Amino acid sequence: MKLPLFGGVVAGCLSAVGLTSITKLWTYTAEVPVETSLLSSDPAGVSFLSRSSRDENSEAIIGPDDDPRLSQILSYGWPEGGRIKRTFKNHVLEYDCARRTPTWVAEHLTAEFLKGTANRQASRFKMDPHIPEEFSAFNSDYRGSGWSRGHMTPAGDNKMSQESMDETFYLTNIVPQNFENNGGFWNRFEIYCRDLTQSFKDVWVTSGPLFLPTEEENGKKIVKYEVIGDSEVSVPTHLYKVIVAKNGNETVTGSFIVPNKPIDYSHHLKEFQVSMNYLERKAGVKFYTNLNRELAGDLCEQNGCNLLTKTQTDQFVFTQRLKKVPNLKKLTKLWQEIQDKEIPVNKKMQDIYQRRLLELPDEKSSPTNSTPAAQGVDVTYQERITKKPLVDVADPELASQQTARAAASG
Repeated sequence: MKLPLFGGVVAGCLSAVGLTSITKLWTYTAEVPVETSLLSSDPAGVSFLSRSSRDENSEAIIGPDDDPRLSQILSYGWPEGGRIKRTFKNHVLEYDCARRTPTWVAEHLTAEFLKGTANRQASRFKMDPHIPEEFSAFNSDYRGSGWSRGHMTPAGDNKMSQESMDETFYLTNIVPQNFENNGGFWNRFEIYCRDLTQSFKDVWVTSGPLFLPTEEENGKKIVKYEVIGDSEVSVPTHLYKVIVAKNGNETVTGSFIVPNKPIDYSHHLKEFQVSMNYLERKAGVKFYTNLNRELAGDLCEQNGCNLLTKTQTDQFVFTQRLKKVPNLKKLTKLWQEIQDKEIPVNKKMQDIYQRRLLELPDEKSSPTNSTPAAQGVDVTYQERITKKPLVDVADPELASQQTARAAASG
């Protein structure tokens, strides 16, 4: 299966782009059913020329590569690394070799692509074999760090095949993420993106980390972030998503910056919406470069940008648990837990419970479950109800945008 990308390759600053990857990406682009009216004209005067002296994995450059001075300057070869683009079965990303995290991760969602039986319990976090070891993060970097391994393209978006599911567990797709954020607000945000496929035929999502400044007492803006492990993996201050959703002739977009900290249920997604131009300046990346933004509507105005409530989240979590219990004894225990926690039982939960009563073996006859625990979120969480201020970035433009969104969302 080929992965479509809306409007071509995500463009960035100082990116090392493999020609083999470019070939694949432009193949994907040609398959996207986009109306001509939504495409911007190509920028003039900039050409990408291959490095003729390199092998098939050579990188692309901007500008002439036949100047004799060039060969003198680079007599001992081109510097390699920096940013590396990687294509996978169901997502594409750019990896930052210095920070040991992705710069951006792009995916394309449809209702059909989200179907499947791939099991995340069979997947393992591991280093990407195509990244040089000296530039890679390792599981040991995260162990005992106080940060979870947060997916940028979610495992839940890749049930179509076990291979695509497994590829989301490469550490090139992972950032150090606050535990409660990973299992709470960000998880609800990911569910929201999947649910958009019920209203839109195609949904494109690009996600990644940000490292934004705070203001010191002396008025200076300083970028501070923790690094973890021997590899010194950078912990982002914020995370972002850029969404393009399309149905027929209607296209809408939404861009969001989310603090990498606990966010309780009192906060609405609209509070974190920013302009795409603002996000591009902070990320150093141009998104969806062939999209005519003037003809695209606002996602939150059209859709509401409503994440699951606490009750809906509890119902979702227990629905998934009901599907996975291995025997009748554990099913009975789980159903009692639902009652004890006073989780409202909806029709879907009731139907699954009744079906599992008929199909599950008792404990003695059930096979031993040797599959390890799911690795998507490293610990459980309990989100607080008290509302906390979340605008902590030394940037008046971001503060004004998010304060206005918070007021508008009530």
